[in-house]
Amino acid sequence: MEYARVLAGVLCVTGTLLPTSAFAQGDDTRTPRTHPVNYANVVHISPHNGVKGDLAPIVRIVSPLADSRVAPGEGSVGAGSPNGTGFAVTLEIVTRDKTPVSLREATNIRRVDLLNAGALNPNAPGLYFFFDVDLITPDGKVLPKFNNFASAFNIAGTDDTPGDGVTAWLGWHVLESVPEDVNEFTMTAAFVDDAGRIGIDRITLKVDRSKSSGQALTPEPFALTGTEGVPDAPDVTLIAPRVPTSIALGAQGNALNASNGALFFIQVSAVAQGDAEIAVSENGIRQGVVNPAIGLIADGSQIPNPATGATGGPNRNFPGLDVTFSVPVRQANGNVVPAGVNLAPLFNIAGSEIDADGRVRVTADWVVGTALVVPAGEKTVTITAKVTDTLGRTGLTRNTVTISQSQSGQNLTPNPQ
Repeated sequence: MEYARVLAGVLCVTGTLLPTSAFAQGDDTRTPRTHPVNYANVVHISPHNGVKGDLAPIVRIVSPLADSRVAPGEGSVGAGSPNGTGFAVTLEIVTRDKTPVSLREATNIRRVDLLNAGALNPNAPGLYFFFDVDLITPDGKVLPKFNNFASAFNIAGTDDTPGDGVTAWLGWHVLESVPEDVNEFTMTAAFVDDAGRIGIDRITLKVDRSKSSGQALTPEPFALTGTEGVPDAPDVTLIAPRVPTSIALGAQGNALNASNGALFFIQVSAVAQGDAEIAVSENGIRQGVVNPAIGLIADGSQIPNPATGATGGPNRNFPGLDVTFSVPVRQANGNVVPAGVNLAPLFNIAGSEIDADGRVRVTADWVVGTALVVPAGEKTVTITAKVTDTLGRTGLTRNTVTISQSQSGQNLTPNPQ
């Protein structure tokens, strides 16, 4: 617990007072404290010299935007709801020297069994994430303020930054709701590298009660046909991977499995213009469909596969999203998906927020668990993202990234498991 205390102390001296017991370890199931605790000498009690070091990780809360507003969610104490705040949290962790951050890149890093205890996530042991208000879970329970939400994160991926260091990304669809008396809250993210150096970011968000939940910010998804190049199409941004980063291709051929794919991170954000909207089911619940994993939008049966007879199609939770690669991809089951086929059904999470101009911004994240099959001689991959609004207007953007010498995103960071 000493190292947990040093991080709590560092966060205290940087402006947010955090509790000792919010950093419960392992099987420590004590209820996190909800009042602040201060620590006077944060360096000497750390086994890694605490915050010493000029090149600590850079931590950024990329989503939601700092000037955005979010919905409150429909859950109340004792009467929870899966229609929570419904925004997507995306973290960017940039290392700047050869000191790594331990991380298991995967399409599922969530540990609900540890969340209620505020425990560290063993898939990302350096991650800490806090709210300064209580949150109400989908089953109506309360997770008190300053509970460590690291174990709530869904996905993690990494790409290869030029020079020393890497860029790691983590994503989470927030199923929880905020209490009725909350009008704003602050989120604090911290990541500790393997030398004990700490990077921190913090944003404050307003709560907008004009809509009950993130799910209520967008219309129910329906089949869409779009036209590119028309005025007032959605503003689409491909935030991750950032150029000039490099991406791993993943293990090739029969060596590919769930743990050694490309495992880089893609984030697409889109804002509709004028009277148009973006139709999406942020929590993966659609009429007539039972989603066994609430909060996830993956719709894998929509990927074409000759062996199963699947012909392909849009992600029915986000039918306006279309993401393609300029090269084929291979799934762990051996299925090869040709270049240019819509891979949106493989996206993991989506969330919505209200931007500073009052428009709804939709964010979707995917950790690429497939491998990319690059023809000999090619040194780059182009990623194209399109989003079609409810008026049939399609906005697009594309990034071209180079290919890393690392086989997999997992090779870019130590696997803590």
